Amino acid sequence: MVEIIAKKKGCMLCDLALAMLDEIAPEFRKGALQWKVVDVGSKEGVICRRMPAVPSVVIDEQIAFDNIPDMETLSEAIRNTIRLSN
Repeated sequence: MVEIIAKKKGCMLCDLALAMLDEIAPEFRKGALQWKVVDVGSKEGVICRRMPAVPSVVIDEQIAFDNIPDMETLSEAIRNTIRLSN
């Protein structure tokens, strides 16, 4: 699960991260890549050990990036996480 950490939905950098996820999704088998936007002010909050910066990318409950990476770096991090979980 990939989480995009935002203060509120509609954050321009968060939207960029979501667009990148949409673009790289076809690289992965169906259902392998799932994501959501997490509002740091929401009751659900963020599931990780420390509060990440905004915007951040959390992959499988670990802060992967405390900024929005380039598309190839994000894709590689997700591929590595999926590979390790199999």
